Amino acid sequence: MSKQATSDEQQFLELLETHQNIVHKVCRMYARSEEARRDLFQDIAAQMWRAWPAFRQDCKVSTWMYRIALNVAISGVRKQELQTTELTEIQHFVSADEQETPDAYARLYAALERLSPSEKSVALLYLEDHSYEEMAQITGLSADNLRVRMFRIREKLKTILQS
Repeated sequence: MSKQATSDEQQFLELLETHQNIVHKVCRMYARSEEARRDLFQDIAAQMWRAWPAFRQDCKVSTWMYRIALNVAISGVRKQELQTTELTEIQHFVSADEQETPDAYARLYAALERLSPSEKSVALLYLEDHSYEEMAQITGLSADNLRVRMFRIREKLKTILQS
């Protein structure tokens, strides 16, 4: 193995370790069991490694990683019909009085499971406090389109949570 290959591999591994939370969040969003999350993490890491030589750093590393992670996860959902199991942020969808109760988390998880894979990806990015411009870079959708989608997702979640 050449010195350049070793350096590239080390740089990639450091990047993955530094930003692994991005991949873990996507895995929690799209994989039901711990085993499925580990498998999805490996699939995402493998796809990132394949894409690493072409990364031109014309966008933030986190944007590049989210884009790949979401594409791999959504492709996996289409193949395996994976469902959402966990998110930690609920303040946008559950009233302040309910936010700290286990029941509120369970209700939110159940509501998120009813979203489509593309809705889940937008909701995840939104809950991670990404701006619409960042979300546009990650998803390839326009910021205006994402605003409309997020409005519809919020309305859908409100309807689900109120029923």
